[in-house]
Amino acid sequence: MSSHRSYLHQQVFFLATLDAFCLLGGVVVGIDIRIGAQTMWAYFLETLPGWAYIVLAVLASNYVTGAYGLELKSSRFNMMVNWAFSITVAFLVVSITSYAWFSAVLGRGVLLLALAVYSVLWLLIRLLIYHYFFKQDVLAYRVAILGVGARAQTDLGLVQNVNLRPRHKVVAMIQVDQAQAASPTRVSAPGREEAGSPSVIHCAPSHVAATVRSLACDVLLVAVDRDEELAGVYAQLRRLRFEGVSVLSPLNVSEVYGGKVPLNLVDEHWLMNASQGFISPMTLRFKRMMDVGLVLMVSPLALVLALVVALVVKLTEIRAPVFYSQERMGRFGRVFRIHKFRTMKEGAEAGQGAVWSIENDPRVTWAGRSLRKYRLDEIPQLWNVFKGEMSLVGPRPERPELVEKLEKLIPYYRERENIPPGLTGWAQIRYPYGATTEDSRVKLEFDLYYLQNLSIALDIRIILRTLRIVLFGMEREIR
Repeated sequence: MSSHRSYLHQQVFFLATLDAFCLLGGVVVGIDIRIGAQTMWAYFLETLPGWAYIVLAVLASNYVTGAYGLELKSSRFNMMVNWAFSITVAFLVVSITSYAWFSAVLGRGVLLLALAVYSVLWLLIRLLIYHYFFKQDVLAYRVAILGVGARAQTDLGLVQNVNLRPRHKVVAMIQVDQAQAASPTRVSAPGREEAGSPSVIHCAPSHVAATVRSLACDVLLVAVDRDEELAGVYAQLRRLRFEGVSVLSPLNVSEVYGGKVPLNLVDEHWLMNASQGFISPMTLRFKRMMDVGLVLMVSPLALVLALVVALVVKLTEIRAPVFYSQERMGRFGRVFRIHKFRTMKEGAEAGQGAVWSIENDPRVTWAGRSLRKYRLDEIPQLWNVFKGEMSLVGPRPERPELVEKLEKLIPYYRERENIPPGLTGWAQIRYPYGATTEDSRVKLEFDLYYLQNLSIALDIRIILRTLRIVLFGMEREIR
């Protein structure tokens, strides 16, 4: 976790500790019921390695799925997905350790009881924490915003999101005033508090750090509209960071609370610095291994679904082909061909060339709407993933004709080609289907975030969130 998010470290420790206690409670109850209280301690010590593996596996899987991070949108589904993933990983760890180290074998009855009790405790406590405790002032992060202009108002809206957990309490907005006297002045306009806007503190550039300290802030959002306003202030901001205040730049704010990198804050210098940490060869190797492993794992089910979908597509238009083939732009600009189950009427693009599909597109067949909703039309692209032309997770590959158009209209558009394109991706789960140049611009901001933060953990989170769409046909998580 990067330094500008250091205020979240305490939250990670707090939630992980609660999980550990829930697991311990489950172990105690499981052993007590199956073995008995008299021999509980001896049995626990005898099987200690196995329990240690379970605890580490559950905590690690919860961390990987983002269960200890900020909640930007209240979702019981996401909570259940995190729980199911951690329990699955726990059983895999038991299986592996039981095979490799026979002394670590745990009794099935004790294990099932322990995980069942843990699950009940975990779900109840998580609901209580996120739906009650994290709403309270005592656990809220105290936030100050440096600036009062348009950017500051945007950031104010981000951190006052009613779904944000833990709650963020904006205690003041600070306006740097060159003409301000030594003593800062607090101004609260009539009706400002009722409207949800905090009071404004005017202070001289030399008193910014002192003002922030007096507010006892955990987080300071830097949101001035012009860099000139911070003349003589940067040294104080760096000092505040060393003192433990998380000072977030406009780019940091967008990443933490929006999950994207705004193009208006990106330049060649930023891209050069950011690309140093974009990807490591080891991460790409693990990513490739995960792609092949998961494709092989789901291939039996995928083949059965493919046969059913092919039959349905054929019945929509008997004489039309089942598959639709397109050229797409892959990694480093290499063109490859994908195959999809046909969702449009035959000849839908005749005379039009490459165009975006729009919402409620009349060219889409009745069966095609359902196939798109549940992403079943993309099953054949698992073959592209297996061949290495695509990854399970990455920026969505675009058609060469559209790439040629978009790179002229959107700066840095082809940066997304530096990693393999994906069947699903960060932009796909965070933003709805794009049908305009502006949509492509916004999705690029999400793709840049993915490039900068690419990891196996983030890939797992994206795959798990994609299940929400595949299983239930739900809309993307627009935040």
